Amino acid sequence: MKQSFTRGLVAAALAIGMSAGVADSAMATGKKGHGGRGVPVQQVSVQLFTFAEYIGFGTDAATITRTEEVFAKLKAYGYKNVEPFTLSGLTPEAYRDLLRKYGLKSPSRHVDVGDPTAPANVDQIIAENKVLGIKYFSSGATPNDKLVTEADWVAYAKYLDGVGAKARQAGQQLMVHNHDWEFKKVYNGRTAYDLLQANTSKKNVAFQLDLYWVVQAGQDPIALLKKYGKRIQLLHVKDRRPSDGRIEIVGRGQIDFAKIFAAAKGQIAYYVVEHDPRFGDATFNPFEAAEVGFKYLQKVKFSGKGSDKGKGHGKDKGKGHGKDRGHGH
Repeated sequence: MKQSFTRGLVAAALAIGMSAGVADSAMATGKKGHGGRGVPVQQVSVQLFTFAEYIGFGTDAATITRTEEVFAKLKAYGYKNVEPFTLSGLTPEAYRDLLRKYGLKSPSRHVDVGDPTAPANVDQIIAENKVLGIKYFSSGATPNDKLVTEADWVAYAKYLDGVGAKARQAGQQLMVHNHDWEFKKVYNGRTAYDLLQANTSKKNVAFQLDLYWVVQAGQDPIALLKKYGKRIQLLHVKDRRPSDGRIEIVGRGQIDFAKIFAAAKGQIAYYVVEHDPRFGDATFNPFEAAEVGFKYLQKVKFSGKGSDKGKGHGKDKGKGHGKDRGHGH
């Protein structure tokens, strides 16, 4: 898991720098409302990689203490769900008990599910998920450095389909989480993302659409939602600063979440607030990012299945950033 996640982190950080000048098309406009009453709290989650620098990557008592501090804060903000990227050295049972202590659940998780050249112990992952109460799971990133040709992506997709079949038999759901490279790699007119969709079955593999990376790649999230429909079952909700393409706190950037949520038409199981790392940046406060993101999802107004029609949509224009240690996924 650590190797896969580190690989994804490094690649993602490089992609931010290389893609900073990418212009957003449809997402920069139309921040006027779509009705609705916000995202139900039961469907709001937060990717704990937002706190990666604060929590750290260790397994010692101090790491566990920081994890518990994060859980306490998230409970105070109103969160009911979290999406872990590590168990911080705890057993699944101990991690589950710590979540329960703060009234939290973990319906989804990022964990290294492997690839054809380095298969993961899927049975162990599924067993851990059962203890943790996790339904959806995914690698933090596709192994971009290993996938060079179209055949590579097809082989990876077929591997995922096999993992997904095992997960389905256990009552769980494998998903794919994207960055920008799945849209930038194109083979015979089809993106790597298209190949992943085409070479996995609907019943075995779902998708978690990371909205920032979609926009950063120059793609339209609404078009993808329309194209792939119910295969996209979770969203990573993170914003984009238009001036330089940097990840921004949810609600303070250019992405029109209300319009995207409306286009999803109620097919999304969880809306996962996230902010990728700004390691070493003392101006970034991950606690602020989580709190502001939660408040935004509580008031954002959009039309869709199960929501009322209305006018306007919430947009938090909070001032400045905190001074705590920088963090994120």
